[in-house]
Amino acid sequence: MERLFFDVSYTRTQPGNVGITRTVRRLLEEFQQPLSVAERACIPIVFHSDGFREVAKEAGTPPASSVRAVPPATASLAVRLLHWITSSNVRSIVSACLPLPLLDRAWLMYNSWTFDKLSRQAQPATFVKGDTLLLCDASWNYQAWLAVRAARQRGVRVVLMVHDLIPLRHPEFCVPLFTLAFQRWLVEMLRCCDAVICNSAATAADLREYAAAAQLPLPPTGHFRLGCDPARVSISSGPSVRLEVSAFVSEGAPCFAAVGSIEPRKNYSWLLSVFERLWTQGHDLRLLIVGRPTADCQALLQRMKQHSELGKRLLTVFDASDAEVAHVYSGCRALIFPSLAEGFGLPLVEARTRGCRVIASDLPVFRELADVGVSIFARDSKEALGALVIECARSEMRLATVPMQSFTWSDSARQCLEVMDHLIEHQPGL
Repeated sequence: MERLFFDVSYTRTQPGNVGITRTVRRLLEEFQQPLSVAERACIPIVFHSDGFREVAKEAGTPPASSVRAVPPATASLAVRLLHWITSSNVRSIVSACLPLPLLDRAWLMYNSWTFDKLSRQAQPATFVKGDTLLLCDASWNYQAWLAVRAARQRGVRVVLMVHDLIPLRHPEFCVPLFTLAFQRWLVEMLRCCDAVICNSAATAADLREYAAAAQLPLPPTGHFRLGCDPARVSISSGPSVRLEVSAFVSEGAPCFAAVGSIEPRKNYSWLLSVFERLWTQGHDLRLLIVGRPTADCQALLQRMKQHSELGKRLLTVFDASDAEVAHVYSGCRALIFPSLAEGFGLPLVEARTRGCRVIASDLPVFRELADVGVSIFARDSKEALGALVIECARSEMRLATVPMQSFTWSDSARQCLEVMDHLIEHQPGL
């Protein structure tokens, strides 16, 4: 049987189930089903600078359990240190005290120590010619190319997934160290992979354009679509919907929601300003922001925490379960997606497949995904967004909106493998 090795090095250190971690966990869950769409053995692996190592299976655990993050209280020292060193305060202090070249060198040394320590007890992966290695994780957090080169020497075919080029295209949303590390990762990985897959046609086109301008070698490149159905095995923080969330969505004034990690490119500060303007104009509306806080939005978090409308017409939920997110989609008047940069935009398709209207900023990937239930507005126009919000608030438009056809994670996994195999077949010499 053919074997698919699947990198989970970074995801297994992370709590929550959003963004890249959701993609990694859901694809692995599908690849490891008893009647897998992969039709090949799927083996999760982790990075070590000497070469990838296999994740040990625990007896009686469900398929995707191998990439569930352990609770913070029981996490290893290396995992807790990783979370601490990447926190906002520590990162800000270190960035201010060290010049970028020295900071970069320290970061490389720290990452090597961290991920080598996390995988030190795992057994080396037993690669043989004809195996495939799929890297969907956030592998810019470690020197993945070192292990990839070792795998290729054994005849392994390597497929890299690129989620977006935001650190390069929009460095204003990233600390300089991240942009530098991401650029090095992309250059090194493109030199040693056999194919590249992206999560959208927009990301694939952006990668081709960037590689051509930077004169980087680009292996055969394609794209597939991400799924949007609930997990078979819940990895959420809880099965129930809190009364506070249910009441805010379902009772009183029309509720509009924003779902996604709280970081600068999501544009939530601007979104809050739009609603403050509407409130001042006398419009009775509610805004619910659901997402995991990141290290770069402390000012916004403080602003929301001290807001006069908090608990009244503004609610923030930082630890929403999958059930609560689904409840938000089913009950809010519309999902608002004001992002300034995205590689895919999973909340858009999650909301639309559940019949929820979407109001989204004018990004190429949003236009790629949009159907009749998606309204697009100019990214810098508060007036345009405000007008669409008022329009949705005045009429129950979602009742007349046909849900988007569902595209499951099983569909996504199957499409991913089909595209991956097609690209490898067209790689000279393989």
